[in-house]
Amino acid sequence: MLIRHRMQAALLARATALTLACAAVAACAGPSQTPSATPVLPDTRTITAWIAEIEAQGIRRPGWAADDWTEQWAAAKFREWGLQDVLLDPIAVERHEEQHWSLTVWPVGAPEHATEIPSWPIPLSANADHLEGELVLSPTLDDVKPGSIAVVEYPLMVMDQKTLRDDVARWHHDPDNEFETLQQVLPMGERFQKVMDPEIAAGAIGYIGILDFPWDDNRYYVPYDAKPRSAPGLYLSRSAGDRLLAMMRDGPVHARIEHHSERRRATSHNVLAALPGRSDEWIMIGSHHDGPWHSAVEDASGVALVMAQARYWAQVPESQRPHNLLFLLNGGHMSGGAGLHHMVDSRREFLQSDVVAAIHLEHAALEATVVDGRLVPTDKPEPRWWFTSYIPQLEDIVATAVCKQDLRRSLMMPPYGWPRPQAKHPPTDAAYFFSTTPVVSLLAAPMYLFDPADRMNMVDVQALEPISRAVIDMVVALDGVSAAELRAAEYLPGSEDRRPPDAQDCGA
Repeated sequence: MLIRHRMQAALLARATALTLACAAVAACAGPSQTPSATPVLPDTRTITAWIAEIEAQGIRRPGWAADDWTEQWAAAKFREWGLQDVLLDPIAVERHEEQHWSLTVWPVGAPEHATEIPSWPIPLSANADHLEGELVLSPTLDDVKPGSIAVVEYPLMVMDQKTLRDDVARWHHDPDNEFETLQQVLPMGERFQKVMDPEIAAGAIGYIGILDFPWDDNRYYVPYDAKPRSAPGLYLSRSAGDRLLAMMRDGPVHARIEHHSERRRATSHNVLAALPGRSDEWIMIGSHHDGPWHSAVEDASGVALVMAQARYWAQVPESQRPHNLLFLLNGGHMSGGAGLHHMVDSRREFLQSDVVAAIHLEHAALEATVVDGRLVPTDKPEPRWWFTSYIPQLEDIVATAVCKQDLRRSLMMPPYGWPRPQAKHPPTDAAYFFSTTPVVSLLAAPMYLFDPADRMNMVDVQALEPISRAVIDMVVALDGVSAAELRAAEYLPGSEDRRPPDAQDCGA
């Protein structure tokens, strides 16, 4: 049987015998399928169709019907392909749904001139009935007036890829030398999840965030950390914000905020499935299945990449799989990373002792540009960040696979110390795995990641097969490598052991 006692305790969170855990064979394992002597990776058309099917279900936030559908769809596919121990592991999430909201403004002393400014409610901000107050432009926290409604222009961060390449990454694949001039707009501002928190802490009773983005929209699904705020907040597009600022330049402005969103606890699931290999140890391949909108890139594309691995390796005979394989689709990414936290908290011993490496796949994304205020995809991939543990052999494996598949615009990123020096993990859905096991976490961060514009036209379709083949190459290269062996080779950044990967120049 595949699930040995130790993995049984970790994967199924039980102390009972395996025969009890999988007494109902039909519920634990899918229909038996004979592995193929010549396994075939799902082609681009198939992987793209999976993304489209997930994306078509609708908004896929934790606890929403489309996300529930995705869990069941993935579990059914795993069973159909003959994976074992398919498990829907329940997790508690915060279900958030905006219902109605408005921002009404008028010059102080002239309520008869009241007008409504188009807005969108900031996720997790407080509900409000007829909250009124003076609007105060607050470019710094010193400008916040207690008891007022703070108005703040909020831009996204811009990352100079040359600086990232030279000062942060320890390896890159950029044969066209695009990083020399490329400026990437990230999907986060400098405050990350704490968009409105400083102004509320300074005494503001409400927050108006003018999204100073390259495109013109007010729908921005940040924060998503599952932490309710104590005051209401609304986002304005750049054009609506300019209209409001023009009014404020003419004199004091009063505002009324209405905001009603439903927030309640719900149950989502991590989806897990396994394939036995010839080793006693494991490679884990994962992503997350929820997203803020229809979210083709974030992260229907990641789900499809994991499914492609499951479909491929299900065709490989057990004797030819280098290690046991665990496929994981986390839930609750948009609820403070609930699925990731649950996976680490409930299976820490397994992750620390039995997993050779975790390979996490997020966002096959095209770079976008802005035309007439709208996001339009280009034919270029968004820079690919491969967050990789400080382990020379693992670095070499990643670099070699990236080179072999010619995954351009790739950077090997650090597992901690970025984007801020004090960061203990990278900003990915694999963040907390890094403290337990060797990790390779692929992430692209397009500026539209939390915008409804993330639809099928934003998916880097041409990269789906090359990324999938690169992951297969990584799994194969880990043949005969033990978890203890990799962990023993980990080095500290800045140490004498640090060196660039062997594939530094991709054979040029």
